[in-house]
Amino acid sequence: MLPEQDAFIEKLYHEFFTQLWIYAKAALGDPEQAQEVVQDTFHEAVRHIGILTAHDNPKGWLMDVLKKKIMHARRSRNRYILHFISLDSDLEFNDPVLSVEDPAPSNGQDLLKEIQRVLSEEEYALLRKITLEKRPYKIVAEELGITVWTCQKRIERIRKKLKQHFADNS
Repeated sequence: MLPEQDAFIEKLYHEFFTQLWIYAKAALGDPEQAQEVVQDTFHEAVRHIGILTAHDNPKGWLMDVLKKKIMHARRSRNRYILHFISLDSDLEFNDPVLSVEDPAPSNGQDLLKEIQRVLSEEEYALLRKITLEKRPYKIVAEELGITVWTCQKRIERIRKKLKQHFADNS
């Protein structure tokens, strides 16, 4: 990067970081995640410095990139919620961070019941230990008398089974 491009990015960073962060924080509800998406936005600015310096509205360009980063962060969070939901919580899916484009079940209890219906008791117990209790694969594998690789493979199959079931029923 040329010195004048470096100075241009630094000027934009000092001028707009706070505004972009406030916007992202309002959209995501998490100050740390907001900071990450704003930093990712400036990373994109560095990667596309030629386009940004030629753009007639650099702040608008940054905002467009930020909005895409926010949308990506929401989708990632939604996928996380749908795949790694706490298996014995009373979680309701009326979180304002969930977007309309990525619908979630209307009731977490319904989802839990469906997961229990789809999985065997052993699969459900294993998934619960890894996702809810956040126990290390190594410890769970030792308890079950299997290798870590086998434990990871079982979780992979369980997740695939759930993903396929919910994809077929949507």
